[in-house]
Amino acid sequence: MAFRVTNSMMVANYNRNQNEAQIRMNNLQTQLATQRKIVRLSDDPVNVVKSLNARSRLYDVEQFKKNIEDGKAWLTQTESALVELNEIVKRAYELGIQASNDVCTDDDRTAISHEIEQLREQVGTLAGTTLGDKYIFGGYNVSTGPFTFNPTEAAYSFDGDNMVQIDSLSDVVLYNYDDYVIDMYMDSPDFTDEDDMSIKNIRYEINVGQEFDISVSGLAFLGYGMNEEGLDEGKSKNIYIILHEFYTVINALSELNAEEGEGTQILHQNVQPFVRRLQDFQKHTLAQLAEVGGRLARLELMTDRYAKDEINYTQMKSDVEDLDQAEAIMWFSMAEAVYRASLGVGGRVLPPSLMDFMR
Repeated sequence: MAFRVTNSMMVANYNRNQNEAQIRMNNLQTQLATQRKIVRLSDDPVNVVKSLNARSRLYDVEQFKKNIEDGKAWLTQTESALVELNEIVKRAYELGIQASNDVCTDDDRTAISHEIEQLREQVGTLAGTTLGDKYIFGGYNVSTGPFTFNPTEAAYSFDGDNMVQIDSLSDVVLYNYDDYVIDMYMDSPDFTDEDDMSIKNIRYEINVGQEFDISVSGLAFLGYGMNEEGLDEGKSKNIYIILHEFYTVINALSELNAEEGEGTQILHQNVQPFVRRLQDFQKHTLAQLAEVGGRLARLELMTDRYAKDEINYTQMKSDVEDLDQAEAIMWFSMAEAVYRASLGVGGRVLPPSLMDFMR
């Protein structure tokens, strides 16, 4: 059924269509000016959510990359300290072999004892290694030195057959952790649980809900507790105490002046155990080095992975947000052509008015 089209209806339709054409041109012009597909949230709510997710993930990736770089610096410094500690143990081992040699004189052993003393002091220096102004072997307590050394606590003397410890070793090395102090010579019951041990390792988040140890505790670095079985049962596993005992033994032997046969027996009886203990500690140090190296390798893999993730999420964000300029110019040209065409036919579509007849 036909219906009558009035002049006012034609004018209203014309104005509405012209306005829509201008809106299209304005939106395209805004996109070209900002180089963004989405200018307002209402432009594309679905893609806005995708864009926000990509941005959030990019922020996470950036933070994880910073954590990894900090962790790598921490582990690299730890690795350097462990390498130097291994060199100290190797040198102490060589001195032990030399000191137990029959041709080694008392003067030689005096010189060896002095060098062992310096090695012991260097171990104390390594235990206070810092990264910047932060101590790396004190767990989360990075502002103060983690160890207290008291090399005057223990001494040895010779009773005719054996070296005799005349003072306790309990206070030679103390590990300051939180609000209490750990005796490094004894196996503390507070630190036998695996979860409790992990508290002393600094942990960084390298993925969502995934933490990673970026430090080695002072307990693991120097060793702690006593051997529970074997020839060295009851002997300390702490390298500082081992070197401290070694120094006092060699120092006492250099002043022994025993007869040749007796001196040889005393040397083998008292020096060889230190050679064995140094070998055991070197195995411990090499195991720590292997673990630190493995952690560094894993962080390198994570770095590579996040570099790829960054590219992927940046591309995802770009697909949603960034404007294809050539395509936008094409659409703008089409909208402009439509607008101009509508203006051209407007004079014919709109009804003439009285003013048209008065010209």
